[in-house]
Amino acid sequence: MFISKEEIKTHLYDYQVDQITDNDDSIVTSAIDTAVSEVKSYLANRYDVDTIFAATGSERSALIVEHVKVCAVYHLLLLCNVDAIYERYEKAYERSTKFLQQVADGLLSPDLPYLQTGNGSPTGTIQLKSNPKFVHSF
Repeated sequence: MFISKEEIKTHLYDYQVDQITDNDDSIVTSAIDTAVSEVKSYLANRYDVDTIFAATGSERSALIVEHVKVCAVYHLLLLCNVDAIYERYEKAYERSTKFLQQVADGLLSPDLPYLQTGNGSPTGTIQLKSNPKFVHSF
C-alpha cells in the first residue's frame, strides 16, 4: 500500500478515523486505494505511475504522498463527517485535484519519472502545427 492508516494522522485524528469507519480498517484501505487510483489517473499519461507508486518510505515523492492523503481523507469524510470541518477538507481536495489536473495538462511538471519508450527515451506529447496557408489574391 502506498500510504498507511497511520500516515493519515497528519490530516485526521485517530478518534475521527475510528468513528468514521467504526474501527473498520478495510474502509480506510478502500479510501486509500481509491485515492491512489484517482491520483494515478491524473498522472498516467505522462509519468511512470508504476515506479512512482512502487516507491516506499522516504523514496516516495512527498508531493504525491500529500495529494494521496488529501484525497483519501476526502473519501473518508464522504462516508461521515465526525467532528471535522468538512468545508476545509473539501477545499483542500479541490486544490489537490486542480493541481493534479494542471500536471495532467502539462502546465506543471513535478519531479517525477516520465514514461519511457522501448528504447529508454521519455515519451512526450509534442504537437507540431502551423498557421493556415496565406493566399495572396491580386
